[in-house]
Amino acid sequence: MMDHRSYGETHDCKGCRYWSEMLAMSDGGPVNAACLSPTSKKRLTYVAGHSTCDVWASGYDGAIDEPGANPDRYAQLDQDAP
Repeated sequence: MMDHRSYGETHDCKGCRYWSEMLAMSDGGPVNAACLSPTSKKRLTYVAGHSTCDVWASGYDGAIDEPGANPDRYAQLDQDAP
């Protein structure tokens, strides 16, 4: 079972939409992925899933760079949310 993403259920990187699905690596340990947030101090650095920052945004629909997904879907989904 893969446990590298929590889809917004945790307030750490593995729950954040900006924690990359495509720019990730593991050396046999936990997954580290690039932060794709346009405003985070951690932008474009590899961070562990348990890391946190002040620009966290729920990844309830996966990473913004998830293969096959519309990268702009959060703008519409967030607008439609109650």
